[in-house]
Amino acid sequence: MLQVVNATPLPATLAVFANPAGVECAYAAVKASFDFSSGAPRLAARQAAFLATDVYWGDPATSSLRAAADLTLTKPATDILLLGRAIAAGGPLGVMDVSLRVGPVQRTLRVFGDRQWVRHEKGWAISAPRPFERMPLRWELAFGGCTPAIEGKDPVHEPRNPVGRGIVGADEDDFAGRPLPNIEDPADLITTPADRPCPAGFAPIPPLWQPRQSRAGTYDEAWQTRRAPHLPLDFDPFFFNAAPPGLIAPAYLEGGEAVEISGCTAGAALRFALPRLAIELTWDFDGRRIAVRPVLDTVLIEPDQGRLQMVWRAELVVDKKLTRLRQVEVRCADLHRAEAA
Repeated sequence: MLQVVNATPLPATLAVFANPAGVECAYAAVKASFDFSSGAPRLAARQAAFLATDVYWGDPATSSLRAAADLTLTKPATDILLLGRAIAAGGPLGVMDVSLRVGPVQRTLRVFGDRQWVRHEKGWAISAPRPFERMPLRWELAFGGCTPAIEGKDPVHEPRNPVGRGIVGADEDDFAGRPLPNIEDPADLITTPADRPCPAGFAPIPPLWQPRQSRAGTYDEAWQTRRAPHLPLDFDPFFFNAAPPGLIAPAYLEGGEAVEISGCTAGAALRFALPRLAIELTWDFDGRRIAVRPVLDTVLIEPDQGRLQMVWRAELVVDKKLTRLRQVEVRCADLHRAEAA
């Protein structure tokens, strides 16, 4: 009987999928939750369970992802994600920056209070931002959305963020009072109604949004006839990476990387290092014991909860020999260091 033999307190799971080449593979994953509310991350007393499916804030058609599924094929590089709020620690502000750095990856967002388009004698202007103390860092408040229906013309959608705000159609002549995004890239700020900046955020991107959707490949008649149910030949494995542009690491992180987050807490900036765990997996397959080190493919930081989640994953090609896979063993020799950190 196929099973996971887990010698650690960390959640571990095993799933079987066809890989992008159409070959049957087993995927083992280990997830660790850490508490950094009082300083350096230490293993949390309560470990977060695996998410089998994506979780949205509301209706998937009209809201953004709250959390991406953990059960997936191996990602080609590490996703870096942050779920939280911009917090004006010193009192209400009209604008502030929030920054995130994890190892070689750095991203800054500029967060504004509520603004709107106002008619100006020379065209259009942006109203002064209203002061705020807390602002959710969600895609609903970043650039995107859909324009109102105009008779005889289809609405304009922003495929990179269909639930956002701020898009103005080329045929619109009156959009006074329409809100602008609260979250922007400081290097690509909106200045005119015609601007189409890349939506800025730290949260996961749903699979039907761009650029993820473009990586899913072509599902046409040729695929239906010659390839289904396997993934298309032009499928890009980066589809499995849910992090927004700029937050997919150039390679797998290993643990030990410096983390710095500013603008997400009521106190000082958060600074710590990612825990480095020597997780070991041993497959019992086809009469052999195969030891592997899984790769770290997901880092999720939640400043409001003082929680850090990390997911490691490994793949084993079984190719029509699944019945010969008896089990996978999970060990972590240095786990006591994370518990006492």
